[in-house]
Amino acid sequence: MTKKILIIGMNYIGDTLFTTPLIKALYNFYDKPIIDIVNGERGIDILKNNPYIRKVIINKKEKKEQQELINNLKNEKYDIGYAATPAFYAAHYLYKANIKIRVGLDSEMRGFLLNHKTKFLKHKMHIVDSILSPLKTLGIENYSTNLELFLSEEEETFGKNNIGNLQNALFVHAGATRLSKRYPTELFAKVLDLFYEKTKSPIILIGSNEDIKLSEEIKSHLKNKNIISKDFTGKLSIREMIASLKFGSSFIGGDSAPLHIANALNLNTLGIYGDTLPLIYGARGEKAVNVSGREHCKALKSYHCEHFKRGCATIECLKNINYNHLADILIEFYK
Repeated sequence: MTKKILIIGMNYIGDTLFTTPLIKALYNFYDKPIIDIVNGERGIDILKNNPYIRKVIINKKEKKEQQELINNLKNEKYDIGYAATPAFYAAHYLYKANIKIRVGLDSEMRGFLLNHKTKFLKHKMHIVDSILSPLKTLGIENYSTNLELFLSEEEETFGKNNIGNLQNALFVHAGATRLSKRYPTELFAKVLDLFYEKTKSPIILIGSNEDIKLSEEIKSHLKNKNIISKDFTGKLSIREMIASLKFGSSFIGGDSAPLHIANALNLNTLGIYGDTLPLIYGARGEKAVNVSGREHCKALKSYHCEHFKRGCATIECLKNINYNHLADILIEFYK
């Protein structure tokens, strides 16, 4: 009998991408089950065209809408529920939907709502490994940790045409959700000047509307104003950005969705880390390099940043990352 599985996913773009190995692991182990996902609206573009999913259900914020959502989930009569997010509400949804097998991390004092759980080692393992760790309570031991994205033929054609003859391009993303994850734009410019001087490879800027100011700042700081081949900042949808990145060569940026998308697409990826740790959020694989500024931070301040309140206004950790070192890593990608 075909299993019906419900996954309570994440809210944001990058976090949603971190759940894709879980989706595939469940699909392979249960031999083509029906998989539905409750996910935040901002992250659903990541799940588009995923062949392992029957449907994506948008999570609700209002209490009345949440109750209606739970009632609908209950009517589906799922066999297994998996809380991919460590948030309390995920376990609550599974419990209220009367799902017999409820799987997830024992986090946020929600363990009593789950009957298949593992300890949440929040500061000791990568987020993908944390999401996957409760699989062992279902007897699932063998799975891939690779992030996955799926493009339609139309999207691939768009990406190829959009990049054109710039398929050895370096993609650059200066944005992030908060200041303490953003490498200073004047230092970014120094990295790009050095990179172009040595490689003469094309450079493409990307980002959302919120990143336009940062891309403009980078361009204003450049010694060589002609090294930017294209500036797509604020001009592409998420899916269009994914399609374009697929036909690039390398990527540099902070801990944000484009970094993890580039990593999933197997580009040479250089992640610049400030208040977040590569141990938890780092790009992975043979083509990934992560540089952290936390080593330049005082031990007590670093501990406070990690365990209590992330970030600081001065971002010393990022300012102390040597731009020559970053440029050398990018240049090595092109040898």
